[in-house]
Amino acid sequence: MIALGETGGAAMSRFRPQVERYASARVAANAQAHGLSGAPEYDEAVRDRAVFSVEAGLSFFHTHAEGVGLILFFASTIVASAVPWRRVRAAFYWALTSSALFPLGYLVYAAAVLEAGRDAGTEFAERWVLTPLGSAAILGLVGLAVVLAFRKSME
Repeated sequence: MIALGETGGAAMSRFRPQVERYASARVAANAQAHGLSGAPEYDEAVRDRAVFSVEAGLSFFHTHAEGVGLILFFASTIVASAVPWRRVRAAFYWALTSSALFPLGYLVYAAAVLEAGRDAGTEFAERWVLTPLGSAAILGLVGLAVVLAFRKSME
């Protein structure tokens, strides 16, 4: 995930004009989903907001892929060395591994904004991808903190 984030960041900066053109073309192709009216001033503002949302999604993918990857790498290392119960370790590994996919939710966000419109695309990505995977990360990290506190109190 870290490598994908780095590659995405480099590609995003290198291909920004192409990304803008593609996003603008997709907004125009999905005029009804974006609520384009045919009035140039209004449509330009709608298109600019949608393109900005796509660029934000790509940027968030880049930053979260780098950060989340490191956090989960270290958390998994702690799980391996500090959690003695096999089934509890397996549950933590499941939560942490699934949450490693969280940054990909921002790619879904960027694509959904283009295809379904800004509001509907954002809602879709948040409800079906970002919230479940982010919740898995929080569950895994909070659970790990509870287990570590429990082990410390047992000593």
